Amino acid sequence: MWQKSLDHQNLSEEEEKRALAKAPSLRFRFILAGVLVIGIIAGLAINLIFDYSQKLADLSYDRLLRSALLQIDENVSLIRNEVSIDIPWSAFATLAQADEDRVFYKVESLEQGFITGYQDLNSTPPKPPVLDQIQFYDQEYSGELVRFAWLERSLTDPETSQTVRIVLGQTRLSREAMSTAVTQRAVEVVVFIALVALTLIAIGSHLVLQPLHRIERALEERAMGDLTPLDINTPKETHHLKVAINHFMARLQTNLEQLENYTADAAHQLRTPLASLKALAENARDNTSCDSASPQAQQQALENIVKQCDALSQTVTLLLNQAVVSHRLQTHRLEPTSLLEPIRASCRAQAVTALHQGVQLSLDCDLSDAVVLGDSFSIQQMMQNLIENAVRYSSLGMNNATEVIVQVSAFERFYRIKVIDYGNGIPDIEKSRVFERFYRGRYDIAGSGVGLAMVKDIVDHHSARIEILDTYPKGTTFQVDFAKFIFNEDTV
Repeated sequence: MWQKSLDHQNLSEEEEKRALAKAPSLRFRFILAGVLVIGIIAGLAINLIFDYSQKLADLSYDRLLRSALLQIDENVSLIRNEVSIDIPWSAFATLAQADEDRVFYKVESLEQGFITGYQDLNSTPPKPPVLDQIQFYDQEYSGELVRFAWLERSLTDPETSQTVRIVLGQTRLSREAMSTAVTQRAVEVVVFIALVALTLIAIGSHLVLQPLHRIERALEERAMGDLTPLDINTPKETHHLKVAINHFMARLQTNLEQLENYTADAAHQLRTPLASLKALAENARDNTSCDSASPQAQQQALENIVKQCDALSQTVTLLLNQAVVSHRLQTHRLEPTSLLEPIRASCRAQAVTALHQGVQLSLDCDLSDAVVLGDSFSIQQMMQNLIENAVRYSSLGMNNATEVIVQVSAFERFYRIKVIDYGNGIPDIEKSRVFERFYRGRYDIAGSGVGLAMVKDIVDHHSARIEILDTYPKGTTFQVDFAKFIFNEDTV
């Protein structure tokens, strides 16, 4: 089992503290968001409270102003065709409840003119006047903002009729004092509620982040190398985080197992050729020290050593390619790529080797372009293994058949690749096992037993399909189908 090194921290304690100080705080963001939301709500509430307190003060004092206006109106009469008024003391007593305010009034007749009050009080309501309807409004008079009540009505008797206008005003000092008192009290309540809410948010942030601390403790308390899934109960909001961590550990476990398998593969592949190379070298040494050894025997021993070195070099190259392919399959996303380029590159790379073995390698392809969703390097490695395998077994066929054909054709939904050889073929009983790691149908032919296993991994990763068919009259055909990549607006 792979274990984590004890010396796993790359940062010093001071560097870690500085990094922690620079890291954004989730709790701070949570509290800051709460402060902003509560601040906005509190601001709106205070604004509404201010408007409400103004309306409440006007409503309360407008009732007093209405009462005083109606008392004055009750004492207006028409005597001998003239308007007469006796302003009652009770009207001013009603307004005297606001002891800091000043009172202004004016009574006039449209026909008779000014009757009593402040003659320069020329106030008119903002709305068109309506008989027998009281209007309240604010206007400036005598350098102060005054709340006015305005009433206009008709007086009639058998001989004549006149229109009387009564304007009664009061300064707003008491109203503003009442509004300020109500607003202040309400603001105190809002601020208290906001502080309580912020305190609850601070406490809630600790409770909200508690599941993250539980996950942290669960990971810290684990034994080194323990990559089993987390099995702790978490809220729904952190469930996906737990699932993501479990998926990551599963992928890490898979990668470690693949690395272990790769190490085992490398040891398995290198042990035999190294032992054989050592035996050949010892044999050559013994033959050289022997006086009866012929030059031909010494030359043959050296050639055997060179061949074994070549085989060892090929094995190391195959293992390195396998490691690179395995890494790319795990880390690189599949992208639209040309299928023909890696095929042509594989044919060019294997052409010289095929000629040295007396095999003619040809590419049969009439397509100008073929785009699939894949990884070009992995596809090239797949083709090189298939072609190399076909060349290796081709010369064993009928009449020493020395031809390997690579065909590429297009169908409606996929591209088909065929690697055709005319060797002895693969028995049906072995076709299901050739993709197993280290399986070899014949041990008298050089090979590693991992090439076709890597081919199967690449095919599966590309969601392709591979089949082993018989070549007529004899031989083997490896057939691989890749789905076409269809361009559309979403992929542009």
